Amino acid sequence: MNGAVTKDCSGTPWFVGYEKGFFDKHNVNVVDKGDIPYAQQPAALSSGELNVYDGHPNALINLIKSGVPVKAVVVTGAEPINGSLDEEHMHWLVKENSSLKSPEDFEKFVKDNGRKVKVGVLATGVCADLETNAWLRKNNITPNDTVEYVTLPDNQQEQALLQGDIDIATLHPPFFAKAEKDSNETNDSSKKLRILTTSTEAFGPAAGLSFAIVNEDFIKEHPDTVRNFIKAFKDADRWSNDNREEAGEITAKNIDLPYTANVHWYSPSGAIDEEVKGYIQDWIDAMEADGLIEHGEFVPEDLYTTEFNDTWDTSLPNQ
Repeated sequence: MNGAVTKDCSGTPWFVGYEKGFFDKHNVNVVDKGDIPYAQQPAALSSGELNVYDGHPNALINLIKSGVPVKAVVVTGAEPINGSLDEEHMHWLVKENSSLKSPEDFEKFVKDNGRKVKVGVLATGVCADLETNAWLRKNNITPNDTVEYVTLPDNQQEQALLQGDIDIATLHPPFFAKAEKDSNETNDSSKKLRILTTSTEAFGPAAGLSFAIVNEDFIKEHPDTVRNFIKAFKDADRWSNDNREEAGEITAKNIDLPYTANVHWYSPSGAIDEEVKGYIQDWIDAMEADGLIEHGEFVPEDLYTTEFNDTWDTSLPNQ
């Protein structure tokens, strides 16, 4: 199978799968097609350059809307429900002296500064902007009136925040851990940062939900390969949960970080069950509220197949 192993937090299961032999164990040949930019991955899935992609429900919907025949086959990422901040999907960071302390401060910021709040995002149409919008709306703030999104890779947002190029950094692991560590270790008040919100607070237990997404033509032609891939990938997910420090070391080595990374939390089960369907609906509702899809255009069942439910371990929790 061909996958795009990007040099960011999404790469951990791939790196672990290679290094710990899970792909070999399940007799699946996974070819890394390299760090394909997010905007180009739908075309790569459509052309067959990629067969599998790890993405959130909104990415899956966008692929389907663009005409790419894909289905989710297993849950990969999950939002932890154990209260561990360093396992959450994202942290929103601001400078320590920022006037932004809650959503209610966004409108005052606009009045006081004569401009919208600049929020760094890896790309538009991903988790960062959708979950920011949902958090603001939940607190009766209109995103379009208060927020301007600035596209920046996660590894550039800490510096952009410190320089004042953005007002909020929306960071995944390992980059929020690095930024917070830098802040804790400095005596320079101008470099101090704090957490404005986190993914669980902003979007609830659906925030970290992601899937292995596979081209339907590939599913039809190579179902055994898909099944073996799921088994290997979930082995890598569960191993990463159980060995977070070593998984972080493996990730750091592969994405050229000079420090041990913290990594995402992954669904132990992988099952697309009733709970997960509810989380998918949360993403659909958020996309409808953003005007990205029409009301009723998608239901959760449009996004996944149960063909590979024999690879899901329903004896384990999803989060």
